[in-house]
Parts: sequence; C-alpha cells; structure tokens
Amino acid sequence: MFTYEFDYTPIKVGEKMTAKFEQNDEIINVTVGDTYLGTMVEDSNSEYGFITEDELLQAELEGISMAYKEAVAIENLPAALHQLYGDNLIGWSWTDNKDLKVIAHPDTDLIEFAGVIKDQIYDVVLFDRPLIVYLSKEGSGDVQEIHINC
Repeated sequence: MFTYEFDYTPIKVGEKMTAKFEQNDEIINVTVGDTYLGTMVEDSNSEYGFITEDELLQAELEGISMAYKEAVAIENLPAALHQLYGDNLIGWSWTDNKDLKVIAHPDTDLIEFAGVIKDQIYDVVLFDRPLIVYLSKEGSGDVQEIHINC
C-alpha cells in the first residue's frame, strides 16, 4: 500500500486539513482530516483524472484532485530543476514553511545563475501556489530569493 499526504482546504470547511490517499493496487482510499470520504480510481478520460461512486467524495472530487496534482507538481520541482540545470545544482531541502532551499555548485556565479533560473523557472512550474526558492552555493552564506507565483 502506498500512502500520500498533502494539504487540502475543503470548500465547506474553509480551513486547511490533511488529505490522505492510501492506494492499494488501483483503488485509492481518501480521507480528509478524520473523515473517510470513500474510494476512487485514476481515469485519464475523466474531467479531474479520477472517478468515484462515493457521494461524499464526489462532492470534493474537483478540489481534492486539483490539490493533489498541485502537491505532486511542487514535490517534483527539485527534480525538474536538477534535470534543467544538472551538476550546477548539488542539493536541495524543504523549509518548515514549505519553501525550497537549493544549493548550487561552489564554482557557480550565484547572481548570474539566479537570473537564469528566474528567466526559465516557469518552464518547469506546474502549480499555482506561491513558493520561494532560496538559492545559495556550497561554502557561501549568500542567498538569492526566487519568488514563484508571488
């Protein structure tokens, strides 16, 4: 079984909660907060990428599927940046505020590299949530901030 948790704000509740997808084979069990909403399966032909017959889950399907896709896109950002810039990026980590810290190779010109990333970042950003990328280079205390969707 595969479990994936992410933040989700149900329209009726209006406050951020933890959504949990527990996938066993093709079936995904969906829980939001402490409430089990039902099961769904991926369906690339459906409007939101998933289908369900559970009434509680149907009411949340649009919102929860979009929140899930955004969470996955954010989670994949470091890999997308590494693919784009290769050995220029040597590490990354998430902050407590869910922003991204990226470490560049020590030989990198930090200001120039930050400009390149700012010019190209939207080629790999597939989400709408505001996020800050803190770019530094190994062995230096200098940091360049790259604001996404701000």
